[in-house]
Amino acid sequence: MNAYLLFATIYFTAAATPGVDTMSLLSRTLTAGWKAAVPYSIGITLAKMIMVGVSYFGLSALMAASPQIFFALKVVGAAVLLWRAYKSWNAGVAAIANTRDGFWPGLGTAFVIGASNPTALMFYMAVVPQVSRETSVFGLAGIVILGFGLVSVFYIGLAQQIRVWINRGENQRLVNRIVAGIFVTLAVVVLAR
Repeated sequence: MNAYLLFATIYFTAAATPGVDTMSLLSRTLTAGWKAAVPYSIGITLAKMIMVGVSYFGLSALMAASPQIFFALKVVGAAVLLWRAYKSWNAGVAAIANTRDGFWPGLGTAFVIGASNPTALMFYMAVVPQVSRETSVFGLAGIVILGFGLVSVFYIGLAQQIRVWINRGENQRLVNRIVAGIFVTLAVVVLAR
């Protein structure tokens, strides 16, 4: 099997599976709409591209040899997720609907969440070296951009449909609490791996 096709197949399967990145994207769309989710998608994609590059050029061995760096990334990511949980839990019904971090803060938050996702890092550290001899880092990055772009469109579209229901009555407060719970759960998952 062609190395690009192998990587694409494995990547699309992994990217479509709900995880820290996709749940962050979904919850951002639920709380602030699709326009606020776009910088999240870009930030997560940038983090994934850097992980591909790091794994491709063998720096993953350095990360494996220095668990302190890996642990620091996990702690930062968990802290960002817990902060988002706190903000969601305490948001009022009208406040959350108008929450807009702006493009750059949203991109930065999503980048930190994406870069501190230990599952994604382990995925790239395991898969990229297997295909690196027969591929280019740019080809793999292109697959990541296309793949997470398609996954983003799916999750943002799904959340946008759910958002219509959210805007009725007290449903939004319930969703705020559920989103906060998701963020806390994701923070625990990030720290536990």
